[in-house]
Amino acid sequence: MSVKESLDNYKNSFDRRSKAFIEECISYGMTEKEAKIYAKQKILSGSVIDKIPTLDIAVYQKVSPQLNERFLYADSWEDIGETFLNVEEMIELVGKPHFKSWVTSMRDNWEDSAPAIYPDEQLSVISVMSEDEGDYTLAVWDKPLEPEIWRYSGQSEQKFKDLLAWLDWLNGD
Repeated sequence: MSVKESLDNYKNSFDRRSKAFIEECISYGMTEKEAKIYAKQKILSGSVIDKIPTLDIAVYQKVSPQLNERFLYADSWEDIGETFLNVEEMIELVGKPHFKSWVTSMRDNWEDSAPAIYPDEQLSVISVMSEDEGDYTLAVWDKPLEPEIWRYSGQSEQKFKDLLAWLDWLNGD
């Protein structure tokens, strides 16, 4: 499956995922109206990019084939509480004190986390679930062609061999 096909599947599964999300929120005591505030999808049309910013804002990585497909498909994508960032949003997030504090905390307190292992020029933030909770997805530039994808949510870490593997996971494959 290609990145485009995987993104199509994710986009087209929104109604099913949204209903499940709303039901889960209701089970935790939220009203349906409150849950629907978060159950939305907004996709901005794709763009051509040739490089991806890293956590070291002076250093960029050459866009990989899979990330190129992703950015051609959608520049920015908000989907039920997660935002796939565009280049400008990546740069903005990296400069925020809260994000810098998260990176420092990961380096100091989470042995074997991506920020503890890799320098800033080998890390890019590609999605955000919650800035307040420190829930981010990073591209780890440690291979010649495609970066690995490392996802942090709460106290969990998930590693994917590349963007397509992460998208397949998002799709439940």
